[in-house]
Amino acid sequence: MGKSQMKRRDVLMTSLGAAALASIPGKEAFASDLAAVTRTGEETTLTRPELKEFADSLTYALLSPGTPRYDSARKVWNGIWDSRRPALIAQCADSDDVVSAVNFARTHDLLVAVRGGGHSISGMSVCDGGLVIDLSPMRTVLTDLATKTVRVGAGALLSDLDRETQNYGLVVPAGVVSHTGVAGLTLGGGIGRLMRMYGLTIDSLLAVDIVTADGQLRRASKDENQDLFWGVRGGGGNFGVVTAFEYQAHTFGPTYIGGGILYSMEHAKDALDFSFEFSENAPDELGVNAGMTVMEDGTAAAIIGITYVGDESKAERALQPLRKFGRELRDVTRKANYVNEQSGRDAANSHGRLYYIKGRHMNDYDPKMLDVLFERWKPAPGRYTTMRIVRFGGAVSQIDNDATAWPHRHAMWDIEVGGHWTDPDQSEEYVQWGRDYWDALEPYTSRELYLNELMDEEQDQVTESYGNNYKRLVELKNKYDPTNLFRLNANIEPTV
Repeated sequence: MGKSQMKRRDVLMTSLGAAALASIPGKEAFASDLAAVTRTGEETTLTRPELKEFADSLTYALLSPGTPRYDSARKVWNGIWDSRRPALIAQCADSDDVVSAVNFARTHDLLVAVRGGGHSISGMSVCDGGLVIDLSPMRTVLTDLATKTVRVGAGALLSDLDRETQNYGLVVPAGVVSHTGVAGLTLGGGIGRLMRMYGLTIDSLLAVDIVTADGQLRRASKDENQDLFWGVRGGGGNFGVVTAFEYQAHTFGPTYIGGGILYSMEHAKDALDFSFEFSENAPDELGVNAGMTVMEDGTAAAIIGITYVGDESKAERALQPLRKFGRELRDVTRKANYVNEQSGRDAANSHGRLYYIKGRHMNDYDPKMLDVLFERWKPAPGRYTTMRIVRFGGAVSQIDNDATAWPHRHAMWDIEVGGHWTDPDQSEEYVQWGRDYWDALEPYTSRELYLNELMDEEQDQVTESYGNNYKRLVELKNKYDPTNLFRLNANIEPTV
């Protein structure tokens, strides 16, 4: 495909950003040179002519400290990283803008962060002193009904994807908070409520357009740049900036059997213990998660949540073991609207709160773990404590571990525990609480983590989490990003 064709396609892909683009009065004027930070942490200076040339190359805008919209543009979902101040934010309208940004970063050896939805727990979609390549204007979702394929801009959110596809009775399996970015979720694998039936998000991925560290726009699929296509399916943002994703959608919706059973704290430990047995024997059509929640009246409760996406007439048979367990405080199982459910947890995961959350895989279940969970799962002033355990298996486990870069096909469960608050003065106390919590939990979990749940782990644990796929990922990193320009991620360190 020629450059002119690609450009026309990108114009279509960014139509949602057109109104915002039209409201910009013009490129920001740079009155002086600008201090910045290189990818290795050294100080550098960007001259005014260099900045002007870069700004003029962008369709949208180049922001720096003190310019309009800079402070709002640098904020990400996890408010614990709100102090980070990049030297530049390149707001990109299409892949040509991304090429310009990558070339500028490489030429000046800048520290680079890439922002899609800005939803990373670890805050790696923003940086201090470097360049943020901001893809948020690129939000268009286009559906081809003849092929049931969906093309998605790299700045799109799950809400954009879900609403567009459900308009046609289709779905791409994705996460469970609607303001999550499609890009980060996909590149990290993509777990969600439909995965046992339809697989991870990457299992529906057909192709990506990606700008690699050399500034080249490439297409990766099963037929083109197959090695790169393998790597982006679980290897995160290590190999370049993906500007567009193409998915195979599935016929689904608009409703399914969802919700679950709530249990009082008196029965919470028994309920969570039962959830492991129940989830281990569940059919592929049934997704099972368990956790602790706080109801509308402030009462703490345990929940065994379900997502049944098979024949609705057979739902009760699948749920029979759960019904027989009894002891429920409230049954909230019902026919649910998929789009509505996808935004049901948005308020509990709102932008700007200060989050400390970690996750680990579990391949075995030791009931003693529940004692540790409940010992520290206690209310605290201003802190909302969150915990969930989700069952893998089903379609996720029916693909070979090395078929994609995502290395956790064998994992049984994933556990995520943490908290969030609004008062920065509480951060030191509650971050330490989170670390102590995980120190106590680690004997009962795997060392492997779903890399989209990365918080503050050391590099050796990141490396270990890629498992046997790490060697092949390093070879790809050496080929496509030998200087580690794209390092703010679950990083694969090059060896050349």
